[in-house]
Amino acid sequence: METGKPRQTGLRLGLISLTVVSLGFLGMFLLAPAKPVAPIPPAADPVTILDLLPDAPTRRAVEALQSAAPATAAELQAAVVFAHGDGANAQDLSRLVLEALFSQFQAQALTMRGASSGNYHAIIAGLADGMAQLKANQSPWCDGLTIADYLTQNEDELVPALLSEFTYGSPQYVWAMDWMTTVLTTLKQAQDTPQRHARPGFRDEAVLQQEGLALGSEQWALALQIAAFANAEGTSYGQMQEVISGMDVCELGIAVETVSARLPGDVRGRIWADLMPELMVGNTPYVIWRVTDYFFIG
Repeated sequence: METGKPRQTGLRLGLISLTVVSLGFLGMFLLAPAKPVAPIPPAADPVTILDLLPDAPTRRAVEALQSAAPATAAELQAAVVFAHGDGANAQDLSRLVLEALFSQFQAQALTMRGASSGNYHAIIAGLADGMAQLKANQSPWCDGLTIADYLTQNEDELVPALLSEFTYGSPQYVWAMDWMTTVLTTLKQAQDTPQRHARPGFRDEAVLQQEGLALGSEQWALALQIAAFANAEGTSYGQMQEVISGMDVCELGIAVETVSARLPGDVRGRIWADLMPELMVGNTPYVIWRVTDYFFIG
């Protein structure tokens, strides 16, 4: 078994992103009394996922999965029926749904290259909405060091821990279902009517740099954080961790959406067609290199 560098997968990346956002609901999540998850009574007839998890957010997400990845949806259905027969409760079954949804980050990363500019932005806007809630709640999950600690964990330990944050029926679970519906709807449209995006060129980089400079002039503290991170990239882990510990991850996430919204549609399409598939498979070295190259930082 590999014991060195932690594995990077789309599932891992998606779960980390979703966990950061989900904990923005800390007021409700930590202060409200926990509600036990009732067991699901066995049914005489064959059941479907949506018989067992009938809430609207799960329905939307599962239907989007059935449309975008029918084979994965069929595997999920079989797993749910087996688990239900083995006495699983709603929380156990919802975890199977989350795993199936998140698996599409890696499975369909290449498909994401054909998404439309508007759909790219819808995905980023969904993440930013959750991070804005984190920021409003002064969540410790905006602390970059918290994220850095998660990224160093072995995936076999990390994935179950992250999944446990999405309690069935909780606000963070609802958010995850809604956001994954957006992702899967984007993937389906990219399958059916793929958009062709050229590689980003000098004009795209100039426009992106201009918008980045404009945002930096409005939020100078944020610009300093980005510059410090870019300059630390490639140094020792200790130095990187020190820089990350001083970053406001939520503020950075919101800033990404702000810049994305300001870009012309064609520029946005080319930029995200380059970056988003790499994010989905966890190719963070490439993404950091490209973002550093896009902006003047270094």
